[in-house]
Amino acid sequence: MSSAERAEPAEAIRTELAAAYAHGPGKAVRAPRWTAPPVRNRRAHSVGLSRLADIPLLGPALVRTLTAALAPRRWEPWNMYNDHRAYPSARSAYLVDATLRLGADRRPIDPVRLLLEGAEPLPDPSTVTSAAIELTVDPGRLPDGYGTLRDALALLEAGHLGGALVEAGLAAGLAAQARARGAGGASGVVTEVTLSHGTAVTWSWERVVAARSSALSPLGLSADPRPLPAEILQRLIRDSRPPEGSLAGPSGAHGLRHRLAVRGVTGVRDGLYALDEGGLVLIQPGRVTERIQSAFGLGPGDVDVAGMNVVWVITADIGAVLRGQGPDGYPNTLMSAGATAQHVCSAAAAAGLFCRPVRSFDEPAVEATVQADPGEDLVYMLLIGRPRALDFCYDLTSPEDPTWP
Repeated sequence: MSSAERAEPAEAIRTELAAAYAHGPGKAVRAPRWTAPPVRNRRAHSVGLSRLADIPLLGPALVRTLTAALAPRRWEPWNMYNDHRAYPSARSAYLVDATLRLGADRRPIDPVRLLLEGAEPLPDPSTVTSAAIELTVDPGRLPDGYGTLRDALALLEAGHLGGALVEAGLAAGLAAQARARGAGGASGVVTEVTLSHGTAVTWSWERVVAARSSALSPLGLSADPRPLPAEILQRLIRDSRPPEGSLAGPSGAHGLRHRLAVRGVTGVRDGLYALDEGGLVLIQPGRVTERIQSAFGLGPGDVDVAGMNVVWVITADIGAVLRGQGPDGYPNTLMSAGATAQHVCSAAAAAGLFCRPVRSFDEPAVEATVQADPGEDLVYMLLIGRPRALDFCYDLTSPEDPTWP
């Protein structure tokens, strides 16, 4: 290998790292939009998602999985961003598109109409043994004011949706495996989730269909001020462990580190905790959520960070990740963080809590508050608490499906 060939990967890493560190609260990544090949009529042979039930063994569980992970679940008439699904999306813009691949057949999924779009008839169901869902991103659906932060938000959302697909697949009795593809390359596919016939249910359907809340916030986002029982925090920690096949991997995978600022939990000292395979370890007692409030992009009248029961902070050493994985390391880290957050959100919903992912913060100030190592960067933050009231919303889930609550 020539010196020029050896220098090229190093230069690509330096370029990616410089981009990651140069853009305010977000970190730039290259995530090109996937462009479908031209077809005469993409909807000429569109069919309902329910047609997949004809596939032997795999079909009914596949329909159940895709519906649970992709379809809208509720509509909030009082909310500025009122379309809600199984995973969070900035401004409810839904920056991720899903395409179902059955062998050589590829079909964009319309999650609202529950349609599979296609220019040709569906393949013979008897020939289908597995399915793959390809995820592509379109950061341009967010306003220009987000700048390069749009790219990071899109990849975090791709991680969320990948996590939702794995959870729903496992709960429906399928074998599920997610694989990250970095910034997408020429195809634009950033994540692929493979679903095949399984032998047992290995995830809780309760966590898949639990009523999710981002908390009431027309007059400011805040948590119920009453003490939170310790067993709810313990349940949150236990149930947030990623399932096998997730992009999140086990605790500490992909270089992710977790610190929790805890406040107002019965029998648990307020303070900063590290989370590892052994559980919570106290780092420093005190009112850490109040210090994070001062580093947040909005005041307590808009988002009461200081009053949250848990502020879950996810960090990673981006430099080390890029040196180990190359230029795709940072996009992969974002998607892993998104999948991790999805599992936390699912556990929170099952425990009756809201979970609001955020990216509006002063990174150096939060990193100092949570005692991040010098090489660590703040990747994602989750605001968790008990809602003050139940959401007023229209339930969009099927009243004919007994598996939904």
